[in-house]
Amino acid sequence: MKSHSRTTNSLLNFCSSIGAQLIVMIMNFVVRTVFISTLGKEYLGINGLFSNILSLLSLAELGVGSAILFKLYEPISKNDQERIISLMHFYKTIYRYIGIAVAILGVCMIPFLPYLIKNYQRLATLGINTAFVFVLYLVNTVSSYLFLAYKSAIIKANQKEYIINIISYLVTVIRSLVQIVALILIPVFEIYVLISILFVIVQNIIFAIVANRMYPFINRKPVRRIGKEERRAVANDCRALFLYKLNTVVLKSTDNIVLSMFLGLDKVALYSNYYIFYTTIQTLFAKIYNSISHSLGNLHTTNHKEREYLIFKATDLITVIIGGTAFIGLFVVGDEFIRVWLGETWVISQPFSFLLGLEVYTLAIRTALGKYRATMGLFQQAKYRPLVGMIINLVFSILLVRVWGIGGVIFATIIADWSTFMWFDPIILYKYGFKDRYSVREYFVNNIRYFLIILVTGVIDYFLCMKIGLNLGWISIFIHAGICGITVPCALLVFEHKKEECKYIIGIIGRYKGYFLKKK
Repeated sequence: MKSHSRTTNSLLNFCSSIGAQLIVMIMNFVVRTVFISTLGKEYLGINGLFSNILSLLSLAELGVGSAILFKLYEPISKNDQERIISLMHFYKTIYRYIGIAVAILGVCMIPFLPYLIKNYQRLATLGINTAFVFVLYLVNTVSSYLFLAYKSAIIKANQKEYIINIISYLVTVIRSLVQIVALILIPVFEIYVLISILFVIVQNIIFAIVANRMYPFINRKPVRRIGKEERRAVANDCRALFLYKLNTVVLKSTDNIVLSMFLGLDKVALYSNYYIFYTTIQTLFAKIYNSISHSLGNLHTTNHKEREYLIFKATDLITVIIGGTAFIGLFVVGDEFIRVWLGETWVISQPFSFLLGLEVYTLAIRTALGKYRATMGLFQQAKYRPLVGMIINLVFSILLVRVWGIGGVIFATIIADWSTFMWFDPIILYKYGFKDRYSVREYFVNNIRYFLIILVTGVIDYFLCMKIGLNLGWISIFIHAGICGITVPCALLVFEHKKEECKYIIGIIGRYKGYFLKKK
C-alpha cells in the first residue's frame, strides 16, 4: 500500500471527517424528525436518558483504547510486527473483559431506574416496558466491545483514520435509512433499537475484515505476551486516563440524569433536541482530532520540537476557528432552527443557546488539548485534577437545576471546564510536553484574544440577523448560518494573518489546492 506523508494522511483524515460528518448530521436530523413524529416525546426522553446512563457504564473501558494506541506508535514506526501482535492480542483480551463488566454493571442498574426517572410509573401506563428497553440499549453498548471493535486500532495507529471514517459513515447512512423505513412502517421503539444493535455488529465485522486485509500479520499468535512491566505501565496510564474520561463523561452524561430526576422526561426531550447539535459537533471534533492525533503521535516520537510546536499553534488556531464558528452559529441560529423544525413549544429561550454554544467552544478547546496530551503520553500528570472538575460539575448541576432549570445544568458544565481543564491542561503540555522551551503565557494571551474576537463578532452577528429576520423559514436559517460561517473565520484570519501559525495554515491550503487543481 502506498505510503503518505503525515501531512497528507492528516489532510485525508480531516477531509473525510468533515465531508462525511455533514452527511451523517443530515441523516440523524431526518431520523430524529421521523422518530418524534412516530414515537413521541416520552420515547425521545428515554432515548436521551438511557444513552447517558450507558455512557457512564462505558467508563469500564478505563482509557484502554488511548493507552494501547499510544503504545502502538513506536512499534509501527519501527515495523516491529511481533510487538504489534502482542499489543493487539492484549487489547483483544482486555476488551472482552470490559464487555462482560459493562454487561454486569448494566444489569445491576435496572433496579435503580425508578429513582432516575421522575413519574416512572407513568411510563407503564403508556405501555412502555422501561426495563426491557434499557436491556436493549445495554446490548447495543456491550456489542461494541465483544464484536471485533479492537481491530480498528491498528488502522488508526497507522494514520489511516479516513478508512475508519468512510466505513462508519456508510454504515451510519444505511442504518439511518433502514430506521426511517422501520419507523414509518412499524413504529415500534424496540425494533428501532434492534436495528442499531445489528449495525454496530456489522460495522465492527467490516473493520475486522479491512484490518485483516491491510495487516494480515495481526492474526498470527503472539510469540511472546506483554511483559509484567509493560502491563503495569499500561495499567498506570489507564488509571490516569480513567480519571480524565470519568470527568468527560460526568460533564455531559449526567445532564439528562439530573434533568430526569428533578424535572422529568419532558425536559429531557426538550434538551435532547438541542443536544443533537452538541453531539454532532462533538463527534465532528472527535473525528477531526482523531484524524490528526496519530500523525501528531508519530511526530512526537521524532523529537522535532520546533516543528511540533508550530503545528500545535496551528492546530490551536484551527480549533478556535471551527469551535468559534460553531459557538456563534448556535447562539444566533439555534432557537430559530428548533422553531422552524419542531415549533415554538420546543424552543428553550435565551440565554440557553448562547450557553450551549459556549459549551461547544469549550469542548473544542478541551478536545484539542486532550488529544495533544494523549499523543505526548502525558497520562499521569495532574491525573487527579479531573476529579475536581467532576465534583464541581455535579454540585453546581444539582444546585442550579433547582433555580435555573435546564440552563443551570449547562452553566454548571461550563463552570467545571473553565475552572479546571481550560487553564491547567496548557500548563501540563508546556511543562512536560514541550519541556518548558516555550512560554505558556503566549498560549493564554493568544486564546484570550481569540475569544474576544469571536465574542464581539458574535454579538454583531446576533443583532444583524435579528435586523434581517426575513421570516422565510429554512431560507432564513441558511442565510443566518452563512453569515456566521463567513464572519467568524474571516474576523480571526484578518486579525491573526501576520502570525506564523496562520501563515502555515494558509500555506498548507495553498499547497494542496494547487495539488488537486494540477491533478484535474
